Amino acid sequence: MDPDFYLALEDRFRGSRDLIKSRLQVYLPFIEPLKEVYPDLHAIDLGCGRGEWLEILGERGFQAQGVDLNAGMLSACRDLGLKVQTGDALSFLKKLSDESQVIVSAFHLVEHIPFEDLQEIVKESLRVLKPTGLLILETPNPENIIVGTSSFYMDPTHTSPIPPDLLAFLPEYYGYHHTKILRLQETPEIRELENLSVLDVLNGTSPDYAVVAQRCGPTSQLGLTDHAFQAEYGTTQAQLAMAYDRKIKALLQQTAEDAKQTAEDAKQTAEDAKQTQDELQAIYNSRSWRITKPSRFFMGRIRKIIDIAKNRLVDNINNANLTNVNPSFREVSIGLTKILRIYTPIRKFYYWYLRRAHSDSKPSPIAGDLVSLNPKELPPKTRLVYEILTDKLKKR
Repeated sequence: MDPDFYLALEDRFRGSRDLIKSRLQVYLPFIEPLKEVYPDLHAIDLGCGRGEWLEILGERGFQAQGVDLNAGMLSACRDLGLKVQTGDALSFLKKLSDESQVIVSAFHLVEHIPFEDLQEIVKESLRVLKPTGLLILETPNPENIIVGTSSFYMDPTHTSPIPPDLLAFLPEYYGYHHTKILRLQETPEIRELENLSVLDVLNGTSPDYAVVAQRCGPTSQLGLTDHAFQAEYGTTQAQLAMAYDRKIKALLQQTAEDAKQTAEDAKQTAEDAKQTQDELQAIYNSRSWRITKPSRFFMGRIRKIIDIAKNRLVDNINNANLTNVNPSFREVSIGLTKILRIYTPIRKFYYWYLRRAHSDSKPSPIAGDLVSLNPKELPPKTRLVYEILTDKLKKR
């Protein structure tokens, strides 16, 4: 494959150097205790790529060397002053002396090689590591469904994804003392395991993982890294699935409780409606209701007549000259005022209005009848008629 193409592919899809270096900080609790054990800290990085890990090791006092087959990657490393050489990872590893390294690492290498070569790398690493030395293998995590079915194949040099338990089994089988799976690079929100969506379940599992294995050594030296090996890292598919199940169960339970409350409310409403219907039926069946039926009928008709007469009176007051009132309407108006018990004051007011309408002067109400009239003492409907006539007078 064209080296420049592969370097551009890494730059586009793996992330910037700063991003990768920030992700690699997770391994510092494993490697820092080695400084307390060995004065010379030789480390080898197989498939060193752009050299981010070599740079971190150099910053922390390790004498790190990288090996890779990609000329473009190696050129980028040399531009940074990193110690690298061209070579096959397994062949280079076999040339190293026994117990000569404190770290053997391979970041995103194992998915590129046959499984038999991976077995050889694990065995050869055990040989070249010093006691309590570390083997670090990082690779894409197929537990993440999107990674395992899609993004893994964005790199055309990948062969096949390796499940975490299988990769962890290799150093266990070949005799390493400690083995730890680190699930890596999940988003901070996913770690909370709250309000998960289906997409979170499919794509929320840590997209990368690493196996960190430690060669056996003195107990006192092994204890220096216990805290790192005992910590928990990342999120698993099982954790996300169970958290999503809890969310769905909670939603279903809340829905069931809401439905139950709605049913109880509907039942209570039906009971209230039946009680009201029973009470109305009892009223309809009562003797008093039957006796007052004719009077209710008569009063209903009277109210309609009063409403019609009142509306006609108001319309004529608003739209007609009171000095030219239709005789038939006048009779209806007189009948209305008698029903409302205001015939006498309205009659006096009406004749006073006629006199005022035919005179340029504005005489006072005759005999002081209107002066003595108190609107507040009138019934509501009577007061309405009085106020309408008074307003008409003011406009005149």
